[in-house]
Amino acid sequence: MKIRSSVAVSATLLAVLVPSAHAVEVVFDYSYDSVGFFTADKRAVLNQVAQVFSLNLTDTLTAITSSGGNRMDAELYNPQDPFGSTLKINDFSVAEDELRVFVGSQTFASAQTLGVGGPGFASFSGSSSFVNAAFSRGQAGALLSEPSDFASWGGSITFGRTVSWYVDSDVRTLESFTGQFDFYTVAMHEMAHVLGFGTADSWFTDVSGTHTYVGAQTTALNGGVPVALQGTDAHFATSVNGLAEGVSQQALLAPSINPGRRKYMTDLDWAALDDIGWEVASLQATVPVPEPRTWALMLGGIMLIGAAARRRA
Repeated sequence: MKIRSSVAVSATLLAVLVPSAHAVEVVFDYSYDSVGFFTADKRAVLNQVAQVFSLNLTDTLTAITSSGGNRMDAELYNPQDPFGSTLKINDFSVAEDELRVFVGSQTFASAQTLGVGGPGFASFSGSSSFVNAAFSRGQAGALLSEPSDFASWGGSITFGRTVSWYVDSDVRTLESFTGQFDFYTVAMHEMAHVLGFGTADSWFTDVSGTHTYVGAQTTALNGGVPVALQGTDAHFATSVNGLAEGVSQQALLAPSINPGRRKYMTDLDWAALDDIGWEVASLQATVPVPEPRTWALMLGGIMLIGAAARRRA
């Protein structure tokens, strides 16, 4: 069996602050970085990408443990050569709730290619209960003849090695970077492909033959109109806009980005992941939230300001 690549301020703060009892843990794996592409600053950006998805996806994913007669052999696009032969990792295991994403870099033939990403494949052997659990990661909808859910062990992302990257140590702030491409934007985009946007069976369940996406959440947000797709139906059309923290923006999962520009996940991008089958906590997550200790200090400061205001009244 093989997966196809397929209005109270305090209340708002607390809703963001309190993590779900369950959350996906995105783990970037640098095992295939044979050229030292992922310097400390690039890893810092990927850590921020992992935080956004890890805090906003609240699924519970079954662990996959290859042992005895039960085994999973993972396959992935080579992070150093995604258009070449796939790689195989025998007897692969992944922890509960974990998504492991192998990253690498390549000098692409086309200078227009910034990154390539997608979910991994797998072959399974063993008991039917193990095979079903490993294939679906406990998501029953992934086992349907027309899948309504998706969860793999992870996947791979390859970044352009010679691209002029802008690498931001703190993506919660935005500075000017004329002429460079934003590493955070591309990493967020490719991570969404790993999660099944344009690649999962459950994505293609909702793709209409007229090059539109008819997922219920996405269509509802788009005013009841199916969302236009482009090319191979793996991206929203360039004309599609969504909201990122209330601001209109071209969808992150459109097929291109201009230099000097940062794009965020919009509500339409998150809604599509919801339609694929992920449990999405917020449609407006764009950058990592501060660490809980920082939130506590901020919230305490807001409370003190409120108390002072009452005393002055």
